[in-house]
Amino acid sequence: MVRTGQPVWELKGITKQFPGVKANDDVSLSIYPGEVHGLMGANGSGKSTLIKIFSGVYHPEAGEILLNGTPIKMESPVVAREHGIATVFQEFSLVPSLTVKENIFLGRLITQSKTKFVDWNAIREEAHRILQRLEIDIDPDAEVAELPVARQQFVEIAKAFAADASMLILDEPTDSLDLAHADLVMAVASTRAHAGDVVVTSSHDLNLAAKHADRVIVLRAGRIEAEGTAREVFTEALLSDVYECNVSVMEHPDDGRPVIFV
Repeated sequence: MVRTGQPVWELKGITKQFPGVKANDDVSLSIYPGEVHGLMGANGSGKSTLIKIFSGVYHPEAGEILLNGTPIKMESPVVAREHGIATVFQEFSLVPSLTVKENIFLGRLITQSKTKFVDWNAIREEAHRILQRLEIDIDPDAEVAELPVARQQFVEIAKAFAADASMLILDEPTDSLDLAHADLVMAVASTRAHAGDVVVTSSHDLNLAAKHADRVIVLRAGRIEAEGTAREVFTEALLSDVYECNVSVMEHPDDGRPVIFV
């Protein structure tokens, strides 16, 4: 994939230190519109920390974040949302006592144009439309506390997709999903990216990244080990080294993308 234009977001020299560990170590990264960026790496490589810095949850000791070339102080998740970033974290941000539709539109309730009263019918219809698009069979009126964990994950994902955001960040969103739904979530995210938005996702599933990510960034011990397309990056030598196990890579017979066996 040939990149054109300038990056929308940039990380420059991002460093984050926790007691006894440097989670991110001088990380610089350019994020382009129209692409799915896949953050890969073993546990402890710094993927989630980098996402939380991007989302305003953590503050780096060094480095800066730029939006269209202008430095941004990402002081909180509220500031991130104000700049068009919607994030699905590994930890749920749902309110269990509220319904599915209330959670999806939490803080962004649809109101009637004349009375300004909350338009619950519109909220239910829009929540149903989003869930249908993700092929999720959940009643918008169901209470979140009554749903199993996997379905709560679906609601969390639907909440992010419903946000009026130009950048969607998914922090290992498919770990609790079956393969078919994980593939669907990534396909919808890919469609959104190719329509002009920005998508950044982290995952343990190398094959999902190989199928859906336009750009792969491999982290190791808080630093970028490799960056490029899946075909460029997902080699047996590099993956075996990064994941510290024997990895085999073959070509998919249909499209030639790498298929990884761990």
